[in-house]
Amino acid sequence: MEINPEILKRYNEHTANEAECKAVEDWLNDYSEDRNVLSSNELNSMKHSVWRQIQQKTTGANVVQFTKPRKKNYALPLTAALAIFLLITVAYQRWTGSYLNDSDAIVITSAQGDIEILEDHCKLQFSGYLQVFNRSSKIKSIECTNGEKYTLAPGETYYLETIDGKHSIVPESHLSPNDNYSRFIRGDVKIYPEKAKNNV
Repeated sequence: MEINPEILKRYNEHTANEAECKAVEDWLNDYSEDRNVLSSNELNSMKHSVWRQIQQKTTGANVVQFTKPRKKNYALPLTAALAIFLLITVAYQRWTGSYLNDSDAIVITSAQGDIEILEDHCKLQFSGYLQVFNRSSKIKSIECTNGEKYTLAPGETYYLETIDGKHSIVPESHLSPNDNYSRFIRGDVKIYPEKAKNNV
């Protein structure tokens, strides 16, 4: 009797008759002939079938899978962090007005806009209400044409006003947080410095 896959299947399922069982057992015990009766496709199919059955039986069990660890890509997080840092830096510079070439300026805001003064001291004539900001890290000063002089602390904002022809200056730090003095900025100013840059 020739041993073929159908007989082997019946033998494994215990449905083969006595003659088929004896033929399979004789064939298994006989090492004299070439017993490779299954093609390579059939062997591969059986192999995959066995692995599928093992996977189905072990579903839910602790099966260890060996996978190649992925390399972490640090480029995207570093790029994002750098972009956020640059955005914050630019926003801070715009908010404080601290641009690199004008970091030591006195900024005087009037109804006409901002005037930046690079000198440590300047003379001005004004009427109305002004905002004065010492953007520098050093003490600066301003002098009115009537002879009144004011010292400006580094990084401090002041409000300069004229009432009945008399000038006065108030540091923003002395004002109430609820006061919005910048809404009153109006009037004219004329600067007499050696270097002034108008940003109107």
